[in-house]
Amino acid sequence: MDATQHRKLTGQALARLSAALLPHWQPTGLRFAHLPSALDAQWTAALPLPRADEVAGPVTLIDGDGADFQREADADTLAREYAARPRTRVMESLHTQSDGWHALTTLHLSRMLRRRVSCSVFESSPQDRTAGRHYDEWDGLIVQVRGAKNWRIGPDPASPVTTRPGDVLLLPRGVLHDVTTPQHSVHVLLAITDRPLGGHPTPPHQSAA
Repeated sequence: MDATQHRKLTGQALARLSAALLPHWQPTGLRFAHLPSALDAQWTAALPLPRADEVAGPVTLIDGDGADFQREADADTLAREYAARPRTRVMESLHTQSDGWHALTTLHLSRMLRRRVSCSVFESSPQDRTAGRHYDEWDGLIVQVRGAKNWRIGPDPASPVTTRPGDVLLLPRGVLHDVTTPQHSVHVLLAITDRPLGGHPTPPHQSAA
């Protein structure tokens, strides 16, 4: 895919994500929302994303037991370690590794919100270990690209929220959650930090789920 095509996808992605995000964005951060079919499912599923064996930097294997986060840069080692102990694979900081649509979208979103934003891709299968029950220190704009993911959200979750291609999940920082994968899942995380562009972190805030 050439630069013109990536710019076209960036414009389409930014328009769709802005429409989903901005009604739930406050100066103090995100409000929780699950937005089914916020993006066209077929369009989303067709978005080009790098594979774990294609990225320039290391791929992270995550496992909540003992907070084990193993980073491997060699594709053969990654495949061997994954086969020995299947874990969710995370391609972190993709916005720094290419000039594809995901990197351009991250850049424009950061400028729009005046916050530092990073882009990561998570790939999971049903047998994969996950990060377990935890909370994040950023506001998460999560786009389900392929497959499905079940999210148990909040301190006392009832039925899970299931994201499918085209769904957007807005997950405020500090909200407890864990996940399971029914079959296979690929989702993009745009992590919106509290660090303003060119400045110091903003004061801590509490987000409402």
